Amino acid sequence: MSKSRGKHRARRDAEFQARMRRTGRLRTIVGLSGFVPLVAALVCTPSAGALPFCAIPREWFLAVWAAIFGTFVGLTIRMFRERRDHARAKVSDGSA
Repeated sequence: MSKSRGKHRARRDAEFQARMRRTGRLRTIVGLSGFVPLVAALVCTPSAGALPFCAIPREWFLAVWAAIFGTFVGLTIRMFRERRDHARAKVSDGSA
């Protein structure tokens, strides 16, 4: 019985680590892509009106940035909660 419990625990740990790596990579990509609209909004000053992407209103860039930032924060919270839940499950199994 304990052998199957050990296998189950090892499989759960491996799945957790894979899920954390996937979520971490996604969070990194989202975080990096968040700089694009932020930089675009900051670069488009009244003196830089000749740039083609400055035809888009600054508020739109900031709205896109806010959406991306919200996604980044959501992924961070998700990773935190999953780590905490995994740690609690380990404690309840009896392995610290």
